[in-house]
Amino acid sequence: MDEKCKKCKITKYGYTDGQHSIFICFKCGRYDGISGGDISFINKINEEPMMLLLMIKDKTLTPIS
Repeated sequence: MDEKCKKCKITKYGYTDGQHSIFICFKCGRYDGISGGDISFINKINEEPMMLLLMIKDKTLTPIS
């Protein structure tokens, strides 16, 4: 699933942990996604967006193919 950044108009990269799907624009830093109804996940990410990069680094979130 390709998502385009509304600001940059480039393709955002998608990541998932099986329940949540996040699409990140590495040019401008915007992100959005699907939480699977998990409000606590949304709140954590909105409070600390850098958490996404840590989750990618430790492979909690993996690329959507």
